[in-house]
Amino acid sequence: MEVCKEKDFSPEALKKANITFEHMFEEVPIVIKNSHLINVLMWELEKKSAVADKHELLSLASSNHLGKNLQLLMDRVDEMSQDIIKYNTYMRNSSKQQQQKHQYQQRRQQENMQRQSRGEPPLPEEDLSKLFKPHQAPARMDSLLIAGQINTYCQNIKEFTAQNLGKLFMAQALQEYSN
Repeated sequence: MEVCKEKDFSPEALKKANITFEHMFEEVPIVIKNSHLINVLMWELEKKSAVADKHELLSLASSNHLGKNLQLLMDRVDEMSQDIIKYNTYMRNSSKQQQQKHQYQQRRQQENMQRQSRGEPPLPEEDLSKLFKPHQAPARMDSLLIAGQINTYCQNIKEFTAQNLGKLFMAQALQEYSN
């Protein structure tokens, strides 16, 4: 909650708060209460569709569900890839800036030593934060959400393919048995 209040989703803040995509959301139980008339209607609808459900269990056609989940998964992986590129660019720029800062400090120190050896006063200290402004860290909130979505799509695909593979193996066994 503190991270949301501060609206600071930098990598350091998320790491400090121990937030990962797995801990991003909290499942809240919901109880739905229906009237007696709705319960009777639901019972009648269930009774009518019981025969249709039995035929669907034997259907070998894979629905559009798998294709849709795969497309959504590819989209999220592309988005995650773009976020990773942004983060790598940020890290590379930060590293270059640290090297430049270190080189500047070394040059400044050498120049001060040379000035002292000549009997001149050393150069005054400068505020390095003004010379080397830190780069803005990319927002990590979107990356966490995308990682959670990727995880969800992978779980959906895993469950769907497990069900369909079972059907296919059963159909193959029945086909071999009938031959």
